[in-house]
Amino acid sequence: MKLFASIAVVLLLSAAAYIGSPFVTAWSIREAVRNGNADYLATAIEWNSVRETLKPSIAQIALNLPDAEADPKASQGLWVRFKTYWGQGMVESLVDKYVTPTGLPQLFTLRKTYRTYVSSEDDDASKLPLNQRISKAWSRVQRAEFTSLTSFEIDMEDKYDASRLYLGKLELRPSGWKLTALRVKFLTTAKSAVQKLTSM
Repeated sequence: MKLFASIAVVLLLSAAAYIGSPFVTAWSIREAVRNGNADYLATAIEWNSVRETLKPSIAQIALNLPDAEADPKASQGLWVRFKTYWGQGMVESLVDKYVTPTGLPQLFTLRKTYRTYVSSEDDDASKLPLNQRISKAWSRVQRAEFTSLTSFEIDMEDKYDASRLYLGKLELRPSGWKLTALRVKFLTTAKSAVQKLTSM
């Protein structure tokens, strides 16, 4: 009986470690971006695939392009195709330059500095206890699920804009879980509209 109990405990602990490991990786990537840990980011993210999956989202934001999934006809308009043709190269160049182990923390710092300057408030979450920081981050998670034994997806609200979602995909490699895809999606829901009105 003791042998079976020991095996059961080991199996339970292994399952818990397996289920929790992508969450730990996602949190560690978040913290590395905040703290400028480029060495960790270099190994925890597959940068080529992340840049390629991120480019369409950044192009949509930067060039003010319609969502092809939500409105296929609008995405085929002459003006939209013109903007895409002339702006795509610039967007891709910027993504290649800044979506890197050293560039991503710099962008985070710039964004944080800008928001502190605009709002005149020091919104430094690192000053909070760890459990509060985890709780606040978890409250913005919209979806987190295993799509296969080696694939995990997590969708998270932007801290300052509830209508903006970050869609991340992690895949299990021999060296551990790695972020392999990142997209940005905008929601036009009643919830986000109410939140925007109440934040004015």
